Amino acid sequence: MITACACTTAIAVFFCASATSTIDEPSPDDQIAKMAWLAGDWEGPMWGGIFHAYYCTPEGGKIISYNTLRKDGKIDFYEFEVFEIESGKVMFRPFPRGTPATPLTLVKSDVRARQATFENPDKDFPTRITYHRKSDDRLVITLSDPHNNSDKVQIFDLKRQ
Repeated sequence: MITACACTTAIAVFFCASATSTIDEPSPDDQIAKMAWLAGDWEGPMWGGIFHAYYCTPEGGKIISYNTLRKDGKIDFYEFEVFEIESGKVMFRPFPRGTPATPLTLVKSDVRARQATFENPDKDFPTRITYHRKSDDRLVITLSDPHNNSDKVQIFDLKRQ
């Protein structure tokens, strides 16, 4: 009986300690560094043309990218993007056609799954952008709008170049 009580007490202490202990969250710098899986030269069909995206490796706490859409041999659309830290958060800043747009904040990151999700419920479409490196030669970017009760989704299924 004493052994059973001691065992039960030890288990209770373990679970109480586990419930109150905190796990160190990665710093924003670490979160950007761990998004190195995004780096590369990617391309795929989208919006009636060929969408090309280039993401640099994380350097100095930033990832910088550029995207183009080619139609009929001409650039129909371009965008610059910066993943950086602001006020202790990882931010995604798009610049469609070189014009600053509303930023999104990193809300979920899974290094093992090579996935990162950015959101901003207060902006227009998309309010959520998810980057997912499905395999070494495939990057899927999903634009969606769950915050405005919209079913609108755009999926960029890109292959490594």
